[in-house]
Amino acid sequence: MMKQLWIDRRIQSLFPVALVSLLVVGTARLVLDNLKSNHSQAFQLYGRARAEKHRIPVVISPKDRIEEGCNVFEGEWVWDNESYPFYTEESCPYLVKQVTCRRNGRPDSFYKNWRWQPNGCDLPRFDALKLLQILRGKRLMFIGDSVQRAQFESMVCLVQSVIPEGKKSLRRVPPMKIFRVEEFDASIEYYWAPFIVESNSDHATNHTVLKRSVKLDSIAKHGKQWEGVDVLVFQSYVWWMYNPLINATSWEWKPGSDGNCFNESYPIQGPYWGSGSSLQIMEIVHDTLQQLKRNVTLLNITQLSEFRKDAHTSIYGERKGKLLTKEQRSDPKHFADCIHWCLPGVPDTWNEILYAYLLKNHHNY
Repeated sequence: MMKQLWIDRRIQSLFPVALVSLLVVGTARLVLDNLKSNHSQAFQLYGRARAEKHRIPVVISPKDRIEEGCNVFEGEWVWDNESYPFYTEESCPYLVKQVTCRRNGRPDSFYKNWRWQPNGCDLPRFDALKLLQILRGKRLMFIGDSVQRAQFESMVCLVQSVIPEGKKSLRRVPPMKIFRVEEFDASIEYYWAPFIVESNSDHATNHTVLKRSVKLDSIAKHGKQWEGVDVLVFQSYVWWMYNPLINATSWEWKPGSDGNCFNESYPIQGPYWGSGSSLQIMEIVHDTLQQLKRNVTLLNITQLSEFRKDAHTSIYGERKGKLLTKEQRSDPKHFADCIHWCLPGVPDTWNEILYAYLLKNHHNY
């Protein structure tokens, strides 16, 4: 499936200038294993063993499904400090230092309290137990770079609070991270593959090279690690940019900010497409995926993310594995990170949308 996608000439032609953030969700074959446990009180409703003859189906009401004809990618960010964020840095022990902006010294926390509101419809409220029921006996894997790793960590934080202690675990097996939910025989996983295809930057920790190279028609090496996964989520963005700098003009940012995200506190309001977005590329990706015979869905989260100039790690993240020094923080023009996102934050919304599509496509048998 993926080899067929990447060797397509139209896609090859867009790689050098690919400036689109996207999520591609592919459903692969089912893995039929039995659950290991069925005794947790938290899972009396949802945690029935797969081998049990009369399993309780996933209860999906009309309000859980996206309305037909609704484009969840068009909308606006609205202030909501009552129901957001879903979790905190303190409540989720699985976050890495790169994304814990408040803990790293960011003085404001407004970026945590914005909710994505589609035009004319609503996203279903994220229900961790319901998602785990859908994923029972299955594997969900996020594949990509460090931005995709943040979405993996976001998903883990969204579900981990409803899982009893001793029934969850996180293993690091480079280039993978595997979060196991024992009572559902389910896993949420991350696989480092920044270009998706093979490259000389595939090492999980030592991927800084002087000159990057890729094999556009080679996906077999990575693909072997994806066999048997039920839901694959791909994202690859900044690694395809010729120059890995945020592509924005000063009018998109606060006056005097030297064109970066430092000290930004509010989302962009009103109709907007960032100067780094290519609608032509998005159309090519969309049309190519439509030709595939596999079950593949494009979740174009580009625009809704570009509104959030306030939600990047800026000077409150890491650089080469270390937090910025005081001297580096005093020079945001050169050291502000306007690519990665704080957590809780925007990647939570990506997962809300992913959750909505998993609900939409789920069928009880």
